[in-house]
Amino acid sequence: MYRAEIDVMRNKLGLSCAAKTDVPPEQAGKFLCELANVPHYDHSPDGPNATKDEQGVIHVAPPASVDDAWRRIYHLFSDLLPKHGNPEHERPCHGLTDAPGVAWEDPDDPGFVSVGDIPPKLRLAWTMPSLQSRKIFLMAELAYYLRGPAMMAASLKARQAEMEKRAEAEREGATVEGMFHSGYRVWKEALEKERQDISEMWAAADADAFAQVLLRAFEVADRMRRCPTPGCPAPYFIAQRRSQKYCSDACALPAQREFKRTWWREHGKNGRRTEVMISRPMRTRSR
Repeated sequence: MYRAEIDVMRNKLGLSCAAKTDVPPEQAGKFLCELANVPHYDHSPDGPNATKDEQGVIHVAPPASVDDAWRRIYHLFSDLLPKHGNPEHERPCHGLTDAPGVAWEDPDDPGFVSVGDIPPKLRLAWTMPSLQSRKIFLMAELAYYLRGPAMMAASLKARQAEMEKRAEAEREGATVEGMFHSGYRVWKEALEKERQDISEMWAAADADAFAQVLLRAFEVADRMRRCPTPGCPAPYFIAQRRSQKYCSDACALPAQREFKRTWWREHGKNGRRTEVMISRPMRTRSR
């Protein structure tokens, strides 16, 4: 059923498949949960993960739990991670927003894909206030991801024009500041020119393995849950049924115990006696 649903969605979008094989739904679901459950950590320059080197430069390093989570993902799901990204200059510079973008590439280092924004963006999708908003959010992320190669091609052309202008300015004896400003102006003009070609800028790449995972997220959006148990080590999960509230029996057990304690406080022995009498069939004496 899953493969048929994905094929229908892929056909509606007019996508061809770049992956050698379809991603199994169980694997895609586990990958989504692993990503969403990468621990959040404080990125602030004055937070607990920040250190200052001898030159006074501040570095923010993730804690060991985050590194462990990513090592596990690369070990188990390296073939499902994004193979391309959107241009780094499109990335919001003020932390997590609802603007599209989960994977990024720097035109100066094409081929290296930054994936650190995927976990918080998935957590944002997981906690959207309605099913409709969650599906719209995921579809926007999929569309933006598929546009990545076309956007990167435009950025690479603009970057090449910028570097040529900087080299020209250097030969003419311009200052470092002058080279920067002239290069930036050419980069901006070249990028705007490339963006005017709508047919190129909105060309969608083939659906690679990560795109199939996003399609899977769209299909299970109505079963994305966050476990309400305090301290749950992996609270983001995909429910087996729509009525499922907790990620596991272990997390459901404390709530079940509390429900029983509350019932006993409210009803006590009288409630227990009534329950037993109702549950037992009435006996009649035979003559």
